Amino acid sequence: MKSTIVALPLIAMLGSGDAWAQDIQPRPAEPARLAAESLLLDIERAGQRYVAVGERGHVLLSSDGVSWEQAESVPVRSTLTRVEFSGGRLWAVGHDSVIIHSRDLGRNWVLQHFDPEAEKPLLDVHFFDANNGIAIGAYGLYMRTQNAGEDWDSLDMADLVTSENIDWEAIAAAEADDSTMDDDLFGEDALLDRGCYEFMECHLNAFLDNERGTWLIAAERGYGFRSTDGGINWESFRFPYPGSMFGLLQIDREIVAFGLRGHVQTSRDAGRQWVELDNPLASTLKGGSVDPQGRALMVGAGAAQLIYDPDTRDFELQEDRLGSTYAAVIFSEDGKKILVGEDGVSHE
Repeated sequence: MKSTIVALPLIAMLGSGDAWAQDIQPRPAEPARLAAESLLLDIERAGQRYVAVGERGHVLLSSDGVSWEQAESVPVRSTLTRVEFSGGRLWAVGHDSVIIHSRDLGRNWVLQHFDPEAEKPLLDVHFFDANNGIAIGAYGLYMRTQNAGEDWDSLDMADLVTSENIDWEAIAAAEADDSTMDDDLFGEDALLDRGCYEFMECHLNAFLDNERGTWLIAAERGYGFRSTDGGINWESFRFPYPGSMFGLLQIDREIVAFGLRGHVQTSRDAGRQWVELDNPLASTLKGGSVDPQGRALMVGAGAAQLIYDPDTRDFELQEDRLGSTYAAVIFSEDGKKILVGEDGVSHE
């Protein structure tokens, strides 16, 4: 039994999925004259270069964040959802469980993994150094490598969770209180019915290494996972808000989780306890970054830009409800924002 796909933010932006999902073999991305104006889902800095990825296997490169060109060689047309730079190398992941790798700062890429028949998009990737990394995705997919991606082990979250920190009695009490229910998100008995969690097939949306010994995964329907032993064992937990979280940020010793309908939740004890913060945004947040002032900038639907100050716990909001959706943001050396999303690249 699979959980619903509507909670998957990147697929939601794309509609029903890739036109190439039925391909048995990957096909190279084709040059597109307006690629810089097409859907882009992530951006990363690789040395002195910016790398953005998105639909149809598009990989774009820029030295200044303003002028962009396409990579010379990309072996897939699958939509790419995340890109990661570590140890002088790049990896990008996406639909069809695809993983591609570049050793020349994004100009040329090789295929490391491709499995369209699994129908499990990869949604995030993180490398701890040039060799050790993980990728996570839909329906509890958890992949890991110890040799820079030459080999990937495919695992299920169900096989990694060894403990649970969920107060089901409190969840039942919340469900009994009609004022806490969100009819658009949850049907009858949705909270007591563990949904994706019962089958451990929740979409794994975002990964964070707090660099102090804790790894966190934000998942759908308010679930999360936490490890303190390098991913050998995972503990499941629930965020205060029972909706999907799509991003995680570390600001000094505070962790910020953000996602559906603009909800922002924070933890100051490495993810053991979470507090939901009131803010003026009601639209979904999809990506974020820490700005030069040490604040969290989160972006999303309706051209939303939500700034959270961890010192004051205040928020600043800029949005255009008729504007396009931002998927990710990064800051240049001079502090300028480079945003990617539904309409490609923009900068401020």
